[in-house]
Amino acid sequence: MKIQSIAFKNIASYGNQIQKIEFKDEGAELFLTLGKNGDGKTTIANAILFALYGKVEGARMADLPNRINKNLWVRIKLSCKGMDIDIERGLLPNKFSVLVNGVEFDKAGKKSIQEYLEDEIYGIPYHVFKNIIILSINDFKSFLTMTGTDKKKIIDRMFGFSILNEMFNSVKEERKQLKMDLDSLDAELRQILESITSVRGKLNTLVLEADEKNKGKIEEMKASLLDLGEKAKKIKEAKDKIATKTNALKDSYDTKRNRKRDLENQLLNLKKKISLYESGHCPTCETKLDSEWHTDHLSKLTVQLTNGTDEAENLTLEVNALATEIKNLNEKGAEIDEKATNFAYSIRKLKEELIKIKDANNGTEEFDHLRQIITEFETSEGKKSASKDTIQGDYNFLEYLENVFGEDGVKNLAIKTILPALNNNIAAMVRSMDLHFHIRFDDKFNCIITHLGEEVNALTLSTGERKKADFIIIVAIIKILKLRFPQLNLLFLDELLSSVDQDGIYNILKILSQVIKENKINTFVINHTVLPHEIFDKKINIYRENGFSKFTIESIE
Repeated sequence: MKIQSIAFKNIASYGNQIQKIEFKDEGAELFLTLGKNGDGKTTIANAILFALYGKVEGARMADLPNRINKNLWVRIKLSCKGMDIDIERGLLPNKFSVLVNGVEFDKAGKKSIQEYLEDEIYGIPYHVFKNIIILSINDFKSFLTMTGTDKKKIIDRMFGFSILNEMFNSVKEERKQLKMDLDSLDAELRQILESITSVRGKLNTLVLEADEKNKGKIEEMKASLLDLGEKAKKIKEAKDKIATKTNALKDSYDTKRNRKRDLENQLLNLKKKISLYESGHCPTCETKLDSEWHTDHLSKLTVQLTNGTDEAENLTLEVNALATEIKNLNEKGAEIDEKATNFAYSIRKLKEELIKIKDANNGTEEFDHLRQIITEFETSEGKKSASKDTIQGDYNFLEYLENVFGEDGVKNLAIKTILPALNNNIAAMVRSMDLHFHIRFDDKFNCIITHLGEEVNALTLSTGERKKADFIIIVAIIKILKLRFPQLNLLFLDELLSSVDQDGIYNILKILSQVIKENKINTFVINHTVLPHEIFDKKINIYRENGFSKFTIESIE
């Protein structure tokens, strides 16, 4: 997302005169933003935030328009994914329009316009933009002392883990349902086994007594076996239901494998195209391929190749993991088959005892009926044992997937890949700022501070030291973000330099100027203490005139 310009009026203290800031197509500038408290320095950031996301954290919509003029209006222009986006918003009266390449966005049959912008255009969720791109001393949350929950939200959204979270929650819910079904089946199986044990004891008693007074007990056994038969039918119905769910899950495996094959073919084609462009000329007609269009197209193909390669690597991990899990499930099936054999043996013994009772009682109709019930029950139990492997296997399979998509699975592997570059950037800036401690992130993204080999509690650092450390972390993370969002070109630092000594401020601004130029990020610095003007490219002077805020922009030579 590359912001080209922002224009606004009648927001907060600004009046009816349109205020506008334009950004360079190439390169970046460091803006020194000056003004008294309440003149509207932070409002510039809020105007951008409202233009992009339609909200400003901590402010009600009714409080955003100027109290006198009302009629809040903002317009932001940006480019992203080869498209020119023009967004207008207003309050009192309400207005919201989006032009894509000069044509009004048609949302018919699609998600809402705001969801389309965030998901398909920006790719940067509000929470990440607010906590990384627009940083204010009033609501900035330090990475050194941030809660695990807040940190997890930022990391998940910053590195695109949302889809993994959705898959994790889906698998977790599915496994929860299977667990409930299995628990219900296990309870009924235990009850059936207990009933068989009870019936077997009663049958032994009947065989020994074999007289008229045992008829009542035989009727009781008949009723028990009928009850067992009904429960067996219910178990079969439950098994069929789980089998249906199981087949759906296995279809997911085939879909991912096919997607992986298709993606590998696409990557091969992309590599061929990139190789053609990198050769510099057409092998057929010898036409040079170094125009701006060819360069832009090569850049897009490279981004597609990078994204596709990442997706292919993730799919390879998932397919390999699934293959291993299927092998484990087959081994588990052998164990379950052995248990089923033992259970079938118990049923056969029960059948033999019933036959003995029948023979002892001259083959009465009651015993013939019981034999039929046992035969039906044995058949049902055979089917149930055959499906036990699938049920337990699917549960174990989902448990494995839950681990893969959880905090210690794919996400942890991705963070471990990112950490070396992040920690190297942090270490280099710590040395540049002459801090007397070391900062690094572990594979759980916990911030570790050490001094002379001993770990230091972040709360024991001075306010200035924490500010410097947070600045270093923010800049390092922004460098990582630029890899994911190459067109990102905006950063706000609102009073984040307060409580930092002058030498620290100078070092911070020198590093900041170098980083934003290298990464092409237009940066606004707001501070109430004196700042070295020579480091900045432009100065924004904000002032009040007739009660309304205005600003002028001048270049610093």
